[in-house]
Amino acid sequence: MSLKAKKNFFRTAFIFFLFLVLSVSGYSQQEKVRTGGTLRVRTFYQGLVPSLDPVQPDCDLLILDQIFEGLVRFNFSLQIVPELADYWVISPEGTKYTFYLRKNVRFHHGRLLTARDVKASLERLIKPGHGPFYSYFISKVTGAKEFYEGREAGVKGFSVRDDHVFEVELLEPNPSLLSVLAAPFCKIFPQDLLESQSKDFFYRPSGTGPFKFAYWLRDSRLRIIGVRLERNENYYGVKPHLEAIEFSATFTLDQFLDREVDIIPYYSPSLSRSECQVLESDSFQLLYLGFSCHRSPFDNPLVRKAVALAIDKRHLARAYFTFETIPQVLNNIIHPRLPGFFPLEAKEDRNINEARSLMARAGYIFTSTPGPIDFCLLKRDRWRGERIYWLLKEQLAEIGLDIKLRIINSYKNIQSLKNPYLVLIPWTIDFPDPENIIRPLFSLNAEINQLLFHYKSEAVETLLALSEREKSWGKRNEIFRQIEAQLLEDLPVIPLFSLHQRLAVQRYVRGIKVPALGFSLMDMSLIWKEEAR
Repeated sequence: MSLKAKKNFFRTAFIFFLFLVLSVSGYSQQEKVRTGGTLRVRTFYQGLVPSLDPVQPDCDLLILDQIFEGLVRFNFSLQIVPELADYWVISPEGTKYTFYLRKNVRFHHGRLLTARDVKASLERLIKPGHGPFYSYFISKVTGAKEFYEGREAGVKGFSVRDDHVFEVELLEPNPSLLSVLAAPFCKIFPQDLLESQSKDFFYRPSGTGPFKFAYWLRDSRLRIIGVRLERNENYYGVKPHLEAIEFSATFTLDQFLDREVDIIPYYSPSLSRSECQVLESDSFQLLYLGFSCHRSPFDNPLVRKAVALAIDKRHLARAYFTFETIPQVLNNIIHPRLPGFFPLEAKEDRNINEARSLMARAGYIFTSTPGPIDFCLLKRDRWRGERIYWLLKEQLAEIGLDIKLRIINSYKNIQSLKNPYLVLIPWTIDFPDPENIIRPLFSLNAEINQLLFHYKSEAVETLLALSEREKSWGKRNEIFRQIEAQLLEDLPVIPLFSLHQRLAVQRYVRGIKVPALGFSLMDMSLIWKEEAR
């Protein structure tokens, strides 16, 4: 045998040996997967809303995503993949999407899924009183506007072709439709129970997901403190490894250290002394500082720019820091991790002299300063928000602005205020598309804009309309970059931070895969425990 032949022989033998080892290792690892046991998870939310409705602003998406499913979903690479839809066909002109549903999919109460359930669930999102989600449909889907305004009994563009075929008809081609349908709020519910039980349905819901609602966890006074989900034995996909999951905001650090709780937000330095796994993920939550653009002095863009130059974002980020949630300074309106977008550098760091100059140009000097300004903060964000307030009060005093703290229960409370105001706004991205930020926050008819900012821009409206007609993703992203540039010029809000979350996980917990959109959309059917509890 020649030297070259010997080398080829040993190379081939080595590759075969490596393949054999990996194959055996994989087989062995798969054999070790254990089924059963209850996973106990402390939620990020301090309290649990006793309603499992995806349109509720305080709903816990991690819980909901185990119970309910949509037509499609995002995979770990942010690609659209089938869920309740087995596949779909898009017409050549791009205005009709025909979804072919999986057969033999049953809701937790036993009834088969049909296309009528899909129609009822999506029409619910467009009805007034079910959050801002209608805005994603009324300008896109045929007949959605007429249904929203009460002029039609149903949405013409949502058609049931038969029990397993559902069709969406668009006014014009729109590449964001599938992303919208993959969002957490586009879950599918049983039409019969939804109509007969109304809001009560979400206190004991029935979905198609890998886990089903079992019961509410209660304390000694019978107050709801959590929820228990159990494995859906009739699930059409791969059955979950766990027997059950219990979620509660009352699970304690001591319980985690005693291994009575399995997953907990990394909220204490004491966790660094434990032997837990630490997982970190972008939460896709953004924090903005918003202006009352309709009231003096913030109706003047020069004053808004002065505020932007007066604040020190790095200092604010240090104040907002917790062990479980890490703020990262943000200069973008649109999250820089969305496909096609990148982090922007600050045009200028904190510059008090330039900020004072802008205030003077706007007609305000220290002998003629604006009156009192309210700093509005939601009650649920009070703990960390107050730290932001005290720093902002100090920083803005240097340009003659005097802010006063006002705690509000809801953004609707702002309507009763007489003073100009600043408002701290957390915004969580529902699906990875710039439209999910721009349209609900800054479009002229957006509920949040009308309630908080009162921002008006013909340029933004024109570009938004153009984005709806653009078929190319690349060109569409360029349109949204132009919108972002306009917003950074007008400054109805100042971007402050993007937030990363950290979890502490017991070492015996296996199978966790962190999705691109963060912990709240984690597939818990993949998780198993080396030791059952």
